Amino acid sequence: MAGIFYNDFIDMSNIVQTIILFLMSVGLVVSGILLWKRRLETGDYSRYIQAIFSWVSAIFAFTFIFRTWAESTVVSGALLEPEHTFVPLLIQMVFFFYPLEMIRPMNPMKVYALLFTPLLVLFIIGMCAGIQYTTIQTYSDLWQHIAEPNVLFRLFALMVMLLYGFSLFLVPYDWRKSNADRPFIRNYAIGYCLIGVFHFAVQLSHSYIFLLLHQMMWIFFFLGIAYYELKERLLMPKIKDRQGIAGPDSETMDLWGRIVTVLENEGRWRDPNLGLNSLSDELKSNRTYVGDAFKQNTGLTFVEYITKRRIDYVVGELKQNPEANIYELFVYVGYSQRTTAIRNFQKITGTTPSVFVKGLK
Repeated sequence: MAGIFYNDFIDMSNIVQTIILFLMSVGLVVSGILLWKRRLETGDYSRYIQAIFSWVSAIFAFTFIFRTWAESTVVSGALLEPEHTFVPLLIQMVFFFYPLEMIRPMNPMKVYALLFTPLLVLFIIGMCAGIQYTTIQTYSDLWQHIAEPNVLFRLFALMVMLLYGFSLFLVPYDWRKSNADRPFIRNYAIGYCLIGVFHFAVQLSHSYIFLLLHQMMWIFFFLGIAYYELKERLLMPKIKDRQGIAGPDSETMDLWGRIVTVLENEGRWRDPNLGLNSLSDELKSNRTYVGDAFKQNTGLTFVEYITKRRIDYVVGELKQNPEANIYELFVYVGYSQRTTAIRNFQKITGTTPSVFVKGLK
């Protein structure tokens, strides 16, 4: 009787997993097609990369469906299999192409070399060095062979995968050149780290639940990127830099004068990552004092002042040229997401951008 229930559970598990993998495959294929159709909008190769990666991932998902019913998935195999330990290192390298293309770091070849060389070395040693790997079926086997170099090497490779996503936080970032803001890069790194956590858990436990969570994380990760690219992301404008309002004289160096000087220096008020904390740190002052300076001199909070400054600039440009690309203007003044830009525009002007532009014509 127990055997019958177990077989029914396995069949139901395979059905659930097949449905998830099928939805994952369809979602990846559709996302790839949409990104490819609009690949020329960005002026970089980010959508090329993500579209191709989506299709390749869809192929892996389809093959996993066949392996599920053939009972040859990672859940039914040995722990720490070399294929599932070292091949993902190559996949991890691909994960970095997309955000790096958007960050556009200084000395990109140096950044690529620092990120990819350790992973490539681990993969080559792990798969091509002729190492004899001990087969590990149970935790008892793992504990028994834990001191063997081949086991420690596989555990080390998994730990590298788990921690490597955080390296994105170390890539030099310049908001003037980047085609993405820090929150998106942060969310991308967090999403990838979660995928690594579930992969690590699957390799060490072969838990069916962790396997499903790993696959669900892949779905949300790829669909989230596609949504951001096609619905939220505002692209780097192809417009000449403009001069901001001149700052105060060097003689006027009270706190407010220093604030204005920093904001106007190279158009810092347009920095999408500017916040009250970062501004206070730059001024070597307390955020309460800086916040009070905004209220006393403008009657607005820091956020209200920056929002009004940005939207007023967009409004002024549109009044001079109603045919101007409003989304390029949004990016220029520091917005990277459509919904945020449109919401703030409506808050300041009382109307939507499209209605405002129609009223100018």
